[in-house]
Amino acid sequence: MKTGKKPVLLILSAAVLFFSGCLGRNAEVYGQRHVLDYVDSVCSEPYELLGRELIEEDPDNMEYYFRTLDRDLDFQANSYLSPVWIDATETSFYTREISCDYVQTVHGLYRNETKAILEEDSRYLEDFGWMYLLSFGDIEQAADTLLKADQVYSRELEYNSPEFLSANPIATVHFVWFPSEAEVLEHDNWVNVTDIGLTGQLEKEQLLSRLSSAYAQLTVDKKITDDSVPEEYLAGKHVSLLETIELNGTEMLYDSEDNPCGIYGMTTDDYKYCWYSRDASSYMMVIDIGLITDRMSFPLIIREYVRNLGGTYEVSAQDDTYTSTWTIDGDTWSLESRFDDDTIQKLEIKKNGQPLNLSYVTVKEDYNVHASFCVGVPVEDFCRLFGLTYRISEDEGKISFISDTAG
Repeated sequence: MKTGKKPVLLILSAAVLFFSGCLGRNAEVYGQRHVLDYVDSVCSEPYELLGRELIEEDPDNMEYYFRTLDRDLDFQANSYLSPVWIDATETSFYTREISCDYVQTVHGLYRNETKAILEEDSRYLEDFGWMYLLSFGDIEQAADTLLKADQVYSRELEYNSPEFLSANPIATVHFVWFPSEAEVLEHDNWVNVTDIGLTGQLEKEQLLSRLSSAYAQLTVDKKITDDSVPEEYLAGKHVSLLETIELNGTEMLYDSEDNPCGIYGMTTDDYKYCWYSRDASSYMMVIDIGLITDRMSFPLIIREYVRNLGGTYEVSAQDDTYTSTWTIDGDTWSLESRFDDDTIQKLEIKKNGQPLNLSYVTVKEDYNVHASFCVGVPVEDFCRLFGLTYRISEDEGKISFISDTAG
């Protein structure tokens, strides 16, 4: 019965946590050596330990007090037991944790002054931390506001490195576009543009370029309606995403749930798109690596195309090596991959026994790949997997594939 599943799950999960190192509420917290190592990783300026105090018991919470030597900045760290939660339920198990408020303390030196400068701009929405734009012409004023606020935080460079400030911005301003002031007042119908972190190191030319490029891209994508964007920012830009894919005039729905390898339904519709990669200077498509198990359902994207082209497809696995083979109109392709530790260790594709040497990117290189067991390939290479040609209509947001044998 459904009512019995949750307690059983909790019991099993608790057992796993117990054997994997979770603790009871009477366990000891990390000691001073671990705390000082952690503080060293957070605070690079010289400091002294002033003392410590056990502020909570059962479970313990030991608080440490510090002061920096060059500017007498007080901060603290805590070594404590944190409860483990499972399915929104607090368990009786704990893990050792350490926290430190050095970054928050540093930010406290500049937060009010930074906030006051941002709020001077009428287009800064204080409640949300947003800066809104109504047209391309608003960008320069917004950039000037950010640069003025950013200059406040630059004083921290006297005590911390540029890398520290970049990793810990004093604020992050979210830029949005509204079609009109009315929508601003109603807080409705906005388009997200980009986020800018105040790192004490912003430069006007780079900031203007980043904001202008992001804004122009959204007009190309028809998310923003604005005819005032200068051509120099539109030149060379492509529609980010083509959401309609056709094969020989029929839309590819990526909706097959048939799984030839296990009992679970297999869906591929999370991968039904074609995106433009500036790094590759090409539109890209996702393909799978033929990963299968008898316990999980992975997409077989290549199979979608083979079946729609009237070909045959087979996939098999041995240890961590996966082999896919497909035949279309007398040509045979094979894909051999090795997948281990959530990483593609090998990927080789041949056509009629000859290596194709396709270029590809993984999800670590391009988030659009979407999964570690897939890769992204340029559309030209995608076509080589099936004997296709292609046409792109950016106005329609569509890519059309045509088989060499199609009439």
